[in-house]
Amino acid sequence: MHDLVIRNGQIVDGSGSEPFVADVAVKDGMMVEIGTKLGPGKRQIDAAGLTVTLGFVDVHTHLDAQVAWDPDLTPISWHGVTTALLGNCGVTFAPCKPGDQELLAGMMETVEDIPRQAILEGLSWNWESYGEYLDELQQLSPAINIAGLIGHCALRFYVMGERGVEDDELTGTLAGQVLRHRA
Repeated sequence: MHDLVIRNGQIVDGSGSEPFVADVAVKDGMMVEIGTKLGPGKRQIDAAGLTVTLGFVDVHTHLDAQVAWDPDLTPISWHGVTTALLGNCGVTFAPCKPGDQELLAGMMETVEDIPRQAILEGLSWNWESYGEYLDELQQLSPAINIAGLIGHCALRFYVMGERGVEDDELTGTLAGQVLRHRA
């Protein structure tokens, strides 16, 4: 017996094919079967007249701090988002040297208007490296999958602090980029 069977829903499977009416069986939190006349479920939902889709991936979020005080990541988890990408607009909270939290929280406040104090108090700041940050987020058991980009602002500040880039550093970096593209 399945844990859940969603019956008679219009299935949009993400393949580009036309939607079709079918049932979806779920066991242990995973879709295990799509078809008609599936076996019984411990719980059944009649989705006649409704659309059933795969989870959505939100590739542009600013949930980097919200996950700490709202691991359910509402409201996006209510709307079918199953994966969120953090670190957009160059803003992340790692890497972060001790004492740099205020600056990174201020960057997010500027970009997303999330109060700096909420960020400073909401996050544990028990990391320095990006990997440690991701480990910390996973320990919060977010309701959806999260993935991240390393924000260029945090990375630059971690490496260079507040000093400006020297011309020879910039030239070397650009030359390296050009060479990697086989120019």
